[in-house]
Amino acid sequence: MNSVVTAILLVALLVGLAKYVFDRWILARPIVWLVTLSAYAVIYIVSVNEAPFFRMVLLCCVLMAGMKWVVYSEWRRQDRVALSWSCWLCFALLWFGMNPAAWVGERRELKWKSDAYWGLGGCLFGGVAVAVMARFQVSSVVLLFIGMSLGFHYGCLRLLTAFWRLQGRPVRPLFRNPFVMRGFTDFWAKRWNLAYSQMMVRAVKRPLLPYLGKRGALFAVFLISGLLHELAITVPVQAGYGLPSLFFLIQGVLTVSEKRSGPLQAVLCGVSLVVMLPLLFSGAFVEAVIFPARDVLNLIK
Repeated sequence: MNSVVTAILLVALLVGLAKYVFDRWILARPIVWLVTLSAYAVIYIVSVNEAPFFRMVLLCCVLMAGMKWVVYSEWRRQDRVALSWSCWLCFALLWFGMNPAAWVGERRELKWKSDAYWGLGGCLFGGVAVAVMARFQVSSVVLLFIGMSLGFHYGCLRLLTAFWRLQGRPVRPLFRNPFVMRGFTDFWAKRWNLAYSQMMVRAVKRPLLPYLGKRGALFAVFLISGLLHELAITVPVQAGYGLPSLFFLIQGVLTVSEKRSGPLQAVLCGVSLVVMLPLLFSGAFVEAVIFPARDVLNLIK
């Protein structure tokens, strides 16, 4: 209970201070990252005795709030536009995306029904798939990830997209059809977790571009992605250290070295993701987090 209260207070503090501070001053980048990592360290300490699944949720909530700090600071530095308090709170607490521009300007009429239909379909098929795999105790991390991703990434988040578009905010789906990808660059930049891509472009790639060049800054995105995924995946279960970093290191090399896009590159990308998924999700993480998530319907029942 203490860890939950601490996490809630830290999220509230980060969200409140981000708006208050960055509307008045532009802090140096190292300070912004230091605040984020310090908040994460506090939750790491107070949640050390929690179950891995629960600990992961707490750590990721605080990490997400910290990333909103980072993104808003970069956005204010580059665009010099401030969100109203109501828009900021919606962006910071009720949306997984990392593009504050969707909350600028007046609301307008937007198409939303197709997102709602796709989201409902994703929730339905993903939920059924996970329920079936729970019933038969399927242990394949690839199959489990596909089912859970279909339900959450392509279901719940797509419904959230529909909701905000219905409210007149021009948000876009955060996960797009991976079966039409054209290769590594297309997958990571335009298909998978666009919220994360938006964040890394704004917070890492653009600041490093003048120093490392286009390819160097892109490779740095993958290196830092590995470290952030260590914080979200390996730290909560305290096992598998280095494997997410290795996953993103290899994907970074493959992406930076890609010279063209096409069907062959798409196949290579898909195969590499399937083969390397156990690097991202170690056996300890599967046992402590993915299996409990698979069996959540049984627990409710």
